[in-house]
Amino acid sequence: MKIIYTAILLLIAQIALSQIPKGHYEGALTRDGSVQLISFDFDTDKTTYDIPEIGYMDVATERISQSKDTLNVKIFYGDFYCFLDSKTGDITGISKDINPKIRIHLKKTVAKEKSFSEEEIKFTNADVSLAGVLFKPIKSEKPIPYVILIHRSGWEDRNTPWYHSLAYSLASKGIGVLLYDKRGTGKSTGNFSSADFNVLANDAVSAFNYIKERKDLNYTKIGFLGASQGGWITPLAANKVSNCGFAILIVGPAVSLYEQDINRVQYTLTDEGYSKQSIDSALHYSALFFKYIQSNNTKDWEALKTYASKIKDKKWIDNLDIPQSQTGDDILWWRKNRYDPKEALNNIKCPVLSILGEKDVLVPPAENKIKMETYLKNAGVDYKIVTIKNCGHDMITKGELNGTDWNWPYTYWQWQRQPQEFFNSIFEFINK
Repeated sequence: MKIIYTAILLLIAQIALSQIPKGHYEGALTRDGSVQLISFDFDTDKTTYDIPEIGYMDVATERISQSKDTLNVKIFYGDFYCFLDSKTGDITGISKDINPKIRIHLKKTVAKEKSFSEEEIKFTNADVSLAGVLFKPIKSEKPIPYVILIHRSGWEDRNTPWYHSLAYSLASKGIGVLLYDKRGTGKSTGNFSSADFNVLANDAVSAFNYIKERKDLNYTKIGFLGASQGGWITPLAANKVSNCGFAILIVGPAVSLYEQDINRVQYTLTDEGYSKQSIDSALHYSALFFKYIQSNNTKDWEALKTYASKIKDKKWIDNLDIPQSQTGDDILWWRKNRYDPKEALNNIKCPVLSILGEKDVLVPPAENKIKMETYLKNAGVDYKIVTIKNCGHDMITKGELNGTDWNWPYTYWQWQRQPQEFFNSIFEFINK
């Protein structure tokens, strides 16, 4: 009987250890003395974390599990092994793969109350049902602006860290936000990979109309904010509605899709240190690729295949689009999206904010800023173009040593960060 009783106690203890902690914890990440603040809200259903310096707010952990006395957590910086001190309640941890190691130390504290509510919503575009979240500031007695976030390429839904964090930050500052799951992701129906830019713009227009139809929302104006591919789609959406309040383009290209991809190849290979000969070879392939895309000519296809065979063993081949057939999905996508934003930007009627990243290899300022300014001048609208220093396409700086060797305190790790200028530019422009 005593053996059975002891076994039950051990089982209860093991179950207790296997449970994920609950509550709000605040602390820091450290790497050889350098510090970056972090906080967690642990729960059995969903655990989120904030790293304010990189603009991450209320982001769901990529993975979290408890195994005996070890809490395994995956966040922006990778996998961490963490441990809960039963005496103090502190959580301490260490990175799995990064060296020098990133350490984490968290203490339980009282959570701050959100200054906004989140409402699950649904609206439609033709036969597609779009689901999302409406972020509604609570203490807003006066009418407030609302912004609709338009997605980048690929899978993007309400939990995508970059967009969810931006929505959270804007709502915390008293701006209403509509963040929907892109068609075919989250709780939305449809298929984003088969939709062209006009269809995606119509999804955003449906979100605009949804806000206008809500009699309980006290808004001053409604605008759009799109990043990367969303920066192409935003002007299209703005031109499809009446009384658009503003359009914000985050690393939104002013060049065509074809030009942008050629820029991507050139600047990426340059950034990775390849020789001029290698870059010229890659650009020659890209020229052949787009020549075939536009001509759909068998002769051009054969020329493309021949050159692809010639460069197939090059280290930089993964940066190129190598089609497997004349009518593959990638070929059809490029033909469907032969888009140039010139017309949409030339004809836009609302104020525009364009934000570029100085170190962006996908939408390099050198190739986009002058065109953007030219088109917006032609449109005759109020506009502002901002280039954020040291930022790439994700609007976050690169993490690096401020020297050549680890030598604290003289040389230390500079954490990745999102410059305050980025968020301030958006917030001030919407409220202007």
